Amino acid sequence: MLAGGTSPRVAHAGGDKPLIAVLPFTGPQAKNAEAVVVRTLRKKATLIPSNKWSASARKLFAPSHSPEDISSVAEDVGAVVVITGVVKRDGRAWQLAVSVRDGKTGRSRDKLKYPLKGPRVEGRTLGILASEVDAAFDHALAAAGGSSEEDEPPARVTKKPKPQPQIKPIEDEEDKPNKTGSEVAEKNEEPPLGEKKKPDEKKPLVTGRPRWAPYFDVNVAATVSGRSFDFQPSSLPHFSSGIVGGLRADLTVYPFAGLHAAAQGVIAGLGLGASIDKPFWPASKGPDGNYYETQELRVEGGLRWRFVLYKPIPRPELVVLVGGGLHSFAISKKIDPASGNPTDVGPPDMAYGFLSFGAQLRLHFAEWALLWLGFNYHYVLDAGPVVTNDEYGPAQVFGFRVQGGLEFLVYKGLKLGLGGFYERYDLTFLGSDPPPLKPGSGELAQRGADQYFGGLLIVGYVF
Repeated sequence: MLAGGTSPRVAHAGGDKPLIAVLPFTGPQAKNAEAVVVRTLRKKATLIPSNKWSASARKLFAPSHSPEDISSVAEDVGAVVVITGVVKRDGRAWQLAVSVRDGKTGRSRDKLKYPLKGPRVEGRTLGILASEVDAAFDHALAAAGGSSEEDEPPARVTKKPKPQPQIKPIEDEEDKPNKTGSEVAEKNEEPPLGEKKKPDEKKPLVTGRPRWAPYFDVNVAATVSGRSFDFQPSSLPHFSSGIVGGLRADLTVYPFAGLHAAAQGVIAGLGLGASIDKPFWPASKGPDGNYYETQELRVEGGLRWRFVLYKPIPRPELVVLVGGGLHSFAISKKIDPASGNPTDVGPPDMAYGFLSFGAQLRLHFAEWALLWLGFNYHYVLDAGPVVTNDEYGPAQVFGFRVQGGLEFLVYKGLKLGLGGFYERYDLTFLGSDPPPLKPGSGELAQRGADQYFGGLLIVGYVF
């Protein structure tokens, strides 16, 4: 029974029973051990409901089992003693560890350890736990200035608990605010009675990479695409098509993904990527009624640097793209029977060699779902045969590409997705006048617009 001057922190509730908290035990079969502790102590103390503790922890922003967080919440709910527990690996073996903590400091008064044969708590161990947690609770309560005896007469002299050595309160793994999934070796702590102290064992650090730091990302897609090529004046040959099938392959490699812990993951996002598109065009019908072989190819590659703007879900990412590529489109030539020279049966051939600068915004609105949208500007260095003196002459040329899609992780790193794209090259012909040349002064063509569009069905893997 408490004296009249006892601190409010150890004041009893519900008669003479002290207030205590048994926090949820963690680990395999840890709930069995938690149930034993609750059954043993509920006769001697009033247990604070777990939802009340959780509400206070959220209110105080104290979610961990660190001494500071435990102390803050215990003070708010009035807990004199707080008990935590975990079933965990101890080197290559398993162990049940139960901490009986002082509510005022949040630190362990007694720590009970039980070696296990595996991730399973046996009945014999639970029986020993029931006996020892009872004594440890009395010890912690006495140290806090309270008593677990009910209806104690004022003049009665109760039996004191068995003297125990006064040691510095223990701080273990679950005391630490930044606890990770790896278990940290215990230091400077005496083993339970009857056990030999094991030599300190150096345990490996966790090396698993977060999902936002892959080593590679590969995609293969079935494509449907089309092309439209028009000129001013409109009397010049043009090209229009239906939809054709094709294939696309895209690969990005991140050689520094293992450095995801350095520089907040910025280095891990530095990668090299390349893509290739190959539509399968049927032969094109010429004005003479004959069919001519048609080919298209697009290759691109360069630096892809991904910046994770916010790591929790929803996780936005920005990808900076710098590189170059080639996009060609050619129709086989008609041979003039009189001269034997090849002539065009449609627009001249194109072969855009370009530098590309762009950005892509990616949003993981779930760990298994990704929405992305990208834009690239093409600085065209050479447009190919169409801008030679034998065709329409020199031209100012630029291009851009817009693309986007939706991807889903369906099993581990395997993903499926849908996408679409639109690419355009604008040509302004300079003509054959002597310098200075003026846009739109060409003798044959003034302007041209070469457009490509399509959709993708994506299958990929990320690791």
